[in-house]
Amino acid sequence: MRSQMLKATYIPLTLLLFFSFNPFKLHANVNPNDSIKFLIETKVHYGFVIAHHKSMVHLQTGHFPAFELNFGKQTNGDKKWQALYKFPVIGISCWYADLANPAVLGSSFALFPFMNFHLTQSQRFLLNFRFGVGLGYLTKKFDRINNYKNNAIGSNFNVCINLFYELKFRLSKKLFITGGIGLTHFSNGALNAPNLGINIPTINAGFAYSLNTGSSMKIPPDVKINKEEKKIEIQAFLSGGMKESFPDIGHKYGCYSLSACFLKPLSLKRKIGLGIDLFWEFSNRTDPEVKHDYQFLAPGIHIGHQLEFSRLSFINQIGAYIYNINKSDGLIYLRTALRYKLTDKLLINLALKTHWTKADFVEFGLGYQLK
Repeated sequence: MRSQMLKATYIPLTLLLFFSFNPFKLHANVNPNDSIKFLIETKVHYGFVIAHHKSMVHLQTGHFPAFELNFGKQTNGDKKWQALYKFPVIGISCWYADLANPAVLGSSFALFPFMNFHLTQSQRFLLNFRFGVGLGYLTKKFDRINNYKNNAIGSNFNVCINLFYELKFRLSKKLFITGGIGLTHFSNGALNAPNLGINIPTINAGFAYSLNTGSSMKIPPDVKINKEEKKIEIQAFLSGGMKESFPDIGHKYGCYSLSACFLKPLSLKRKIGLGIDLFWEFSNRTDPEVKHDYQFLAPGIHIGHQLEFSRLSFINQIGAYIYNINKSDGLIYLRTALRYKLTDKLLINLALKTHWTKADFVEFGLGYQLK
C-alpha cells in the first residue's frame, strides 16, 4: 500500500514536469507587451490527512480548512530561462491548517517560496501549475510518553512541499477568481524518527489581485540550443547526511554517497542523465547480518531528468540497487535534488533520497562538472 500511494503522486508529478515544460512551446499564449504584475492572493483550502500507511489510520479524524496568503511577481524575461518557461510567477506563500486532530497532530504552519508556471491561457482563463518548497512547523510531534500516537512526525520543524494545479478566471483587468487541487507534504527527511510524513490533499478557491508596474516583458532573440550546449556533461558529487531509524529513536547515524552521472542536453531547459551511486549508511549497524564494514556499502544505478533555471537545476532520479544488505527498503530508490552552480565547474547539492513514501536521508554535497 505504501508503494502504491507514492506511485500515485510521484508518477503524475514526473509526467507533469515532462509535458508541462515542453521545449517546443516556448512562448505559446504569452503576450510580450503585457506589464509585469505584482500579485496578492488569498486561498481557502479544504482537505484531509492521507493515511498513506496502515499504521496511520488513527490519525485521519476528519476534514479541515486551510488558509493561504501569497505575494508574487511575474517575471519579465530579464533572464533567458524566464522566457523559456513562459514567464512564470515567483513569490512566497504563508500557509496555516488545523489538522482536525488537535491532541495528536496539532496545527501546521508553513512559509515557502514558489514558482507558478503558466501551462496555457486565454483572454479569460489561465491554467497554472505551482511548485513550492520551504519551512514547515507542526505544533505536535511524537513523544514516547506524552504523544506516542503521533507516529507520523518526529520533529516540530520540517520541510514543506506544495504542489497544485490552478485555474484562474479573469473578472476584470486586475481581479481574478481562482480554484484548484493540490497536495501539501510535511517531512523532516528522516533526521528525526518517526518520519512517515504528513500528506494533505486539498481543493481550494480564492481571489488574486494584480498591480501593474508598466514594464514590458522581454523575449530573448536566441532561444535555440547551439552545438556547444549539446555536449555531454559529467557531474560527480560527494554528499553526506544523518538519519534516525524507528524505533531506535535518539541515535543518529551518518550516511554518505558518491555519485557520478552523464548528462545529455535536450534543450535549453532540460537534460537527461545516466549515473552510478555508491551509498554508505551506518544505520545498517543494527542489522544482525552485518559483520564487516564493506557491508554498509550499497551501489546502484540511476536514470534522471534535469530542468535548468539558469544556475539552478531541479533533478528527479529513479535508481535501483545492485546490492543492499538492507532488504526492507526494496530494490528502488528515488532522489529529488536542487543543484546550484557556484562556478562553471563547482556545484552545491541538496537532495532527498527516498524509498517511495519512506524518506531515507537528506544529502548535502559538493560537486564538480566537466564538459
